This record gives sequence, structure tokens and C-alpha cells, in this order.
Amino acid sequence: MIVKGNIATILPYKENYTFSGAQAAALWVSEFFKNPRYKNFNHIYGNTNSKDFLTKNYINNNIKNKNRFQSTTNEYCNEFYKLTKDKNIDIIEIHNRPTVFINLKKKIKAKYILYFHNDPQKMKGSKSINERLWLLNNVDKLIFVSKWTQKKFFEGLDEKLINDSEIIYPSVNKIKHLPLKKNYITFVGKLNESKGYDIFKNAVLKILDKHKNWKAFSIGNEERRQIYIKHSNHKELGFLSHKKVINHLKKTKIAIVCSKWEEPFGRTALEASSLGCATII
Repeated sequence: MIVKGNIATILPYKENYTFSGAQAAALWVSEFFKNPRYKNFNHIYGNTNSKDFLTKNYINNNIKNKNRFQSTTNEYCNEFYKLTKDKNIDIIEIHNRPTVFINLKKKIKAKYILYFHNDPQKMKGSKSINERLWLLNNVDKLIFVSKWTQKKFFEGLDEKLINDSEIIYPSVNKIKHLPLKKNYITFVGKLNESKGYDIFKNAVLKILDKHKNWKAFSIGNEERRQIYIKHSNHKELGFLSHKKVINHLKKTKIAIVCSKWEEPFGRTALEASSLGCATII
């Protein structure tokens, strides 16, 4: 592939592309753009108030004066257009926001790649069969982060159409030697029932009562907390940066990722397994 112009990668408006706040989509993007082959052509656009960007090719699309009479998507796209109108953009990659593609296609002539990190049937712009058919006919390439997200997109459509898309799974870095482990049991995720935190609570209290030489940790947060774990050998660490999560998992013997909902792709389980944790899903 020969790149003659620029590549613009657009993150979801609320996706924080920083070391302190990055989650799944931002991490996926940062890891796939560490390859320097197109570093002089590619820039990543997003919105954040922080400054510790994951990569140097990031440009902040900061909406300072939010217009209450205009949707956030429209304002976000308008600001992106202002930032790039004088640039020769050949390819625009859009992550997880069909409505951003629908908006920008009217404004900018380019090749478009649309990535799905979550269930397409729950996103505005791809909920209905007709909306997904329109995307198929207008996007230059559809990419999914798992077989499950791909399957959800093509439900109700001709099975042959799936050949027009691809899957690119999340990645993790290899480690040469497994780190030294401690008697740690670690839960990572939102501290709510959909992530199985209630299951973790019921199980870990029994384990900690029986095995005094083990400790448990909870990494994550939840605005509307209903589940709390009270035990002398349990500690809540709150929301941590990705680097701090990885460092903690390096010391952990058992990692718990027991979601009840259909995870598009269990990134935490992948990372925990790669770091030598016995991973329970």
C-alpha cells in the first residue's frame, strides 16, 4: 500500500487518548500505530483535557464552547473539518461511531474505514438492518475487533456480505520471562453486576476467610455503587492507568474477569493471560 496523502484516525468523542485515562479503544489504536511505517502520514484525533498523550501523532480536537443547540457529534465533526480542511487527507479511519462517518462523508471526499469495538446493533447509525446495509454500500472498509462484533453487524443480512469485512483483534506485547507472582487475586473492571462484581464478592469473601495468606484487590470504579467488599485482606485500588494495571497484574496469581454481559472482546483477560495469571472469565 502506497500512501500519498494523510491518514486521519478519529476516536470516539469520550475516548481518552492518554496514559492516565486510556481504555480499550484508545489502547487498540495506540498499539496499532506504534509501527513507524506511516508515522509521517498518520495523525490521531480525539478530545481530552489531559496532556499525557499515548503517542506523539495525536491532535486534540477540543470543543471548548459546546453549543447546546447542536449535537456533540455535529460539533465534533465540524471541529475536525476545521482542523483538517487545508490538509490532503486520503484515508479517514473512524472508530466506533457510525454517525461520525455519516456526518463527515457529506463534507470530506476520502476513503473511509469504519471500526467497530462494540455491538453495532446498539450504536446510533447501525442499529437497523437498513442502516447497516447503507454502511456496507458506502464505507470503503469495515473492520471489527472480534468475531462477535462482526457477527452482530451481519445479523439479518446476506451471509455472503461478511466477506467484505475483516477482523483485527486487540494485541498485547510478548514478555520473555514470567514475572514473580504473589498470592494476589485481582478483579479488573467496573464494580457492578454487569461485570460480575457481585459474583466476585461472594466468592472472594469465602476464599479470604479460608486462606489467610491470600489478598484480593479490586481495580475499577462505578459512579452508582451498590456492591462493596469489606474484608481486612481486600483492597480497592480505584481506577488506575493502563500501565499501573499491567504492573499489578504482573504480581497477580489469579485474575478475575467474570462479565455477565456479552463482551465484544475481553481485553483484560487477554492481558492477564499474557502476564501469566490464572485467568477466570
